[in-house]
Amino acid sequence: MKAKRRRLSNPLPPPVEDSTADPRRFATISLLIVGGLIWAFLGEGRGMGWPRWGIILGVGLLTLITPAAGNFGRIAAWLNVASPWRRRMTTLLVGMFAFAYFVATAFLQQRDMFPKTHDECSYAIGAHIVAAGRLWMPRHPLADFFESFYILAKPAYCSIYFPGTAMLFAPGVWLHLPGWVIPCLCCAGAAAALHLLITELVDDAAGLLAAILLISLTWFRTFTILMMAQGPMLLAGLLILIVALQWMKLPNWKWALLLGVLAGWAGIIRPVDTLAFAIPVAVLVIARRNRTAIVSVLGMLPFVAIQLVFNVGVTSHVAQTPYTLYLQRYQPGSVFGVHAFDPDAAPQSTLPQMQKDYALSRTYLQRHTPGNFIKPWLFTQTPEGFPPRPAYLAMIADTTLPARWLLLLLPVGLLGLTDRRRIACAAVLPIFIGLYILNPFFLEHYAIPLIGSVVLLVILGVRQLVIAVPRLRIAVTAMVLATCITALWEVNHLIEREPAKQISDEALPSGLLRKANDLLSGEPAIVLFKFNPKGNWKAEPVYNTDVAWPDDAEVVRAHDLGDRDRELIDYYGKLQPDRMLFIWDAAADEMRKIGPVGQLRQTLQSGKSVADLLGRK
Repeated sequence: MKAKRRRLSNPLPPPVEDSTADPRRFATISLLIVGGLIWAFLGEGRGMGWPRWGIILGVGLLTLITPAAGNFGRIAAWLNVASPWRRRMTTLLVGMFAFAYFVATAFLQQRDMFPKTHDECSYAIGAHIVAAGRLWMPRHPLADFFESFYILAKPAYCSIYFPGTAMLFAPGVWLHLPGWVIPCLCCAGAAAALHLLITELVDDAAGLLAAILLISLTWFRTFTILMMAQGPMLLAGLLILIVALQWMKLPNWKWALLLGVLAGWAGIIRPVDTLAFAIPVAVLVIARRNRTAIVSVLGMLPFVAIQLVFNVGVTSHVAQTPYTLYLQRYQPGSVFGVHAFDPDAAPQSTLPQMQKDYALSRTYLQRHTPGNFIKPWLFTQTPEGFPPRPAYLAMIADTTLPARWLLLLLPVGLLGLTDRRRIACAAVLPIFIGLYILNPFFLEHYAIPLIGSVVLLVILGVRQLVIAVPRLRIAVTAMVLATCITALWEVNHLIEREPAKQISDEALPSGLLRKANDLLSGEPAIVLFKFNPKGNWKAEPVYNTDVAWPDDAEVVRAHDLGDRDRELIDYYGKLQPDRMLFIWDAAADEMRKIGPVGQLRQTLQSGKSVADLLGRK
């Protein structure tokens, strides 16, 4: 005889009625007011027009006045009685759905699916170098022609970034996958990992809500298809927290070793971000006083060795990273710490685009000085000659929340930090901010690794508000879900007609780079790019992102260096004489065909000048 299925008549646990109810309610309301003050101070944020507000508030009101609201509770209750097998399957499905959605929305928005930002191009080159079995390449004979942002051309040719991200992207090179596939897999994996983590810390319904919150984040979606380190760092950080919780349950050497491997790998992705995760985890581990934790150190050693080899091979110094060398050369005064501003500092580059980029960097450095470096975190900055720059705390809110009104819930979430595990996960947020206060720069995507901590506080804030005000137990969750759904591009661009209020996942469009990507293929060639002083220096085309060594590219991209172009023609005229030479004049928006470099080399040897040969006045 089959057992009768238990009816879920009470979908959510009733609030606890005891003598602490009034103090809890007072604390909740007080912290809600604190959240409101923070929201008012930072501002409303983007993507919040009246249509979106109407939907969010309307959904909340409907749940208060309709009996259908009970269905929300029954769904939550069904989720919270999941078996371990169903929980694992849900986590897998979350990851699969996230990947499919990230890809679909990118194509629907007609986003650029090739490396185009300075950072992306650097990571792409690093991935190809690692895929070739190396960490760096020797200095190119024409190093000055390939100098560019966030790569080194001297004393070696390499990406300046820590090699952990390139190591992760290298399998995509081996499998000839489009560059966006591995980053997208990492971000989908982060959605699955966040679901698993929040399920462990709260419950299954909260885990699903956490995944929805992640997918709804505009800045996160922007970086799902970019070859950048923030998505992999979020994945690594969440895995560190998950494995640490598993080690607390079963403190054996296997979990300890895996924890060390993850921490070591994350450490050569983004070392400062890794500290924000590692410090609270280390406190948890030390508190257990279990000897198996020593094994974690062994797991980290191979990654430390890789970084040290990279340092010595490129900079000849064990303690100096290629990243630091680049900053000292091209962005002097930008290393971690609070320094006096040097008005005479200048980049060691003759490229005009490098000079323009440093002019922007100076606006950060002028404000990152003793007695002044806290202000950018709190107030909007308006550097002369550049657009206004939001306060860094506002940037964090925009990156980690689908709308700033959810700042109301963050202080309330502090009441839910009732055990060491939750405290460790939430502690990533203040530690991260404390570390980055020492960094002269801060941009929105830097905050992507903080998503897990912020989402945890939001969900705990919802729970604490429900306990304090039981009547709102369905309405608050429904409003959060409505906020997430209306933050999706497919929905937002339909309901928001005002362009300033619309959300777009394509934050960095570039007609020049898309045109160059579409045109430059089909035959062995060399394209010399002539910089446009009035153009956007951020749209830098001189990267050979599809190879580890510039000479191996189908189309070699290089700078037009005027009379020095003779050196390039002589080099490729001997080495690869059949390559066709083109000159791309960005100011005139035209690409001129010059001829095969072998013939051009012979013409130059006959005495003709470079200017006449290339048709210059």
